[in-house]
Amino acid sequence: MTAEKPPHRPSSGPAGASTGAGLAAPATQVPSADDDRPRIAVYAAPLTPPLVIPMDDLPPIDEHLPTLIETLATRTYDLAREQGGQLPLDVFRELAANLVHASFRGVVITILDHGNTVRFSDRGPGIPDKDAALRPGFTSADSPSKRFIRGVGSGLPLIRQTLADLDGELEIDDNLGQGTVVTVRLHGRPNIRLAPAALPSYNLSERQLKTLLLAVELAPVGPTRIAEELGVSTSTAYRDLVFLEDAGFVTSEETGRRTVTDVGLAYLDVVL
Repeated sequence: MTAEKPPHRPSSGPAGASTGAGLAAPATQVPSADDDRPRIAVYAAPLTPPLVIPMDDLPPIDEHLPTLIETLATRTYDLAREQGGQLPLDVFRELAANLVHASFRGVVITILDHGNTVRFSDRGPGIPDKDAALRPGFTSADSPSKRFIRGVGSGLPLIRQTLADLDGELEIDDNLGQGTVVTVRLHGRPNIRLAPAALPSYNLSERQLKTLLLAVELAPVGPTRIAEELGVSTSTAYRDLVFLEDAGFVTSEETGRRTVTDVGLAYLDVVL
C-alpha cells in the first residue's frame, strides 16, 4: 500500500482510551464508514464451512474508534468462549487495538480449535520487521493514533508474554498480497464448550429459523418441500437454504437437498 495523506481522526474520545499497540508501518488513511467492516469466521466443527459473522453493527471507525476497538474485542472474546476458548480478554483488546496500524482495512478474525486459536488478519501496510515488533519500544504509531492507543510498542510484546505464561504462542505472518496475520494460540486445552452468556451475534430472520428447523425435521430436504411447508415461493426457499449453507448451518448433498450441520444444531441449542 502506497503512502497517502495522514489520516483524519475524530476529536471525540479521550486520549489512551484503548489499550495495546503493535508495530506496523505507519497507518495511511482511516477508511470511511462505507468501507468494509470486520468479519469473524468461527470454525465450530471439522469439515464444515465456518460461521461467517459480518460486523455490520460496529460503530464506524471515523465516529468513535475506542468504542469500535472495545466492541470488536469483547465480541470476538465472547464467540471464542462459546467454543470453549480460554484466551484472556486482554489479548483480544491488544489485538483489536493493533488494527489501528492497518486502519482496520480488510479485517478478518478467525476462531479455530474450540476457541483456543484466534487469527487477526488485515490488509494494511504490513510489518516489515517482525522481530522488532515483538520488542518493547519499537512502534510505528503516529500522533493521531496515540490519541486512542498507548503507541509505545507494547501491544505485541505483552501478548507474547501473556501467552508464554499460559503455555501459548504468538505468530506474525504476511497476509496474501499485503497486510499482516497475527495468530494467538493456547496449547493442550481440553475441549470444553461453554454455554454462551447471550445469543450468538449471528441472528436469523423468523423465516430462516423456520427453514433451519425444517432442515432438522425433514432432512434431507430441498427448496420445494420447504416452500410447501412455509407457504413461500420455491425461489425464496432456495435463497434461504443458500444463505444457511453459506453460514455453515446446513450442507448440500449431490441431489441438492440440505442437511443440518453440527454448527446449525449448536445454533438452535442456543436460540431455542
